[in-house]
Amino acid sequence: MVTCKQILYCTDFSESAKAALPFAIDMAQKYGAGLHIVHVYQDPDHLSEFAISSNIKMDWIRIAQSMGTEMEEKLKKICSEVSQQVQSCQYKMLRGKPHLEIAHYAKENQIDLIVLASHGLSEIEKILFGSTAERVLRESPCNVLVIRSKK
Repeated sequence: MVTCKQILYCTDFSESAKAALPFAIDMAQKYGAGLHIVHVYQDPDHLSEFAISSNIKMDWIRIAQSMGTEMEEKLKKICSEVSQQVQSCQYKMLRGKPHLEIAHYAKENQIDLIVLASHGLSEIEKILFGSTAERVLRESPCNVLVIRSKK
């Protein structure tokens, strides 16, 4: 028998990610599982690689912090709406490389299933940018449900 006590839904707030949310809710309802909602954004640490002025770096850092606050509010709103439909819901903003942070969160929180969207990258985009969903599949300590985006 398959059991699922904790489900992790990952979002970047894109239309593809929004399309994956009903799957996460449905799975949580069917299994009576808790739903975790996370978003990962990268801090602008990579700016140190470039020879740009400290004023520009500080502006980028302020923008990233502001975006982080805005995204955390979005997570809170999604969790509030979803909590009416599932047994329990919690959200968390993660910072770092998405695939690594998602895998780490899953390990730390004993997640049984990760639900995330595929953005349907073209082959050339996959070569150039890689796929977060593919990387999560490789790093994940648990099963992963990847929802294909509609084109």
